[in-house]
Amino acid sequence: MKDWRNYKARIDELMNVLDSTISGIDIDYELKTPEDEDFDPSLRVPYILLKYYADEEHEYERKIELFEYYFDKPTQETAKLITDMVEEFLMEIDQSLYGGG
Repeated sequence: MKDWRNYKARIDELMNVLDSTISGIDIDYELKTPEDEDFDPSLRVPYILLKYYADEEHEYERKIELFEYYFDKPTQETAKLITDMVEEFLMEIDQSLYGGG
């Protein structure tokens, strides 16, 4: 990504849509940008940090990188893609914990 700040308005719009679509799911999520102190420098693009707490001892994390080409699509389409990634993450946890499937 050349300069993620060029996409700040689109990222904010995406986060607003995600707030209404994945906020009901039992998962914590947070936008991380290169300006954040705890940003993972190995990624170089903004990302959404997902956290799922199975119990007090087990925490699962996934980072969904927000690549430039996501912002060439309509915001709703990108939000749907990310929502699908969140659901896939939860299914993987379910399979890991309960051997689901």
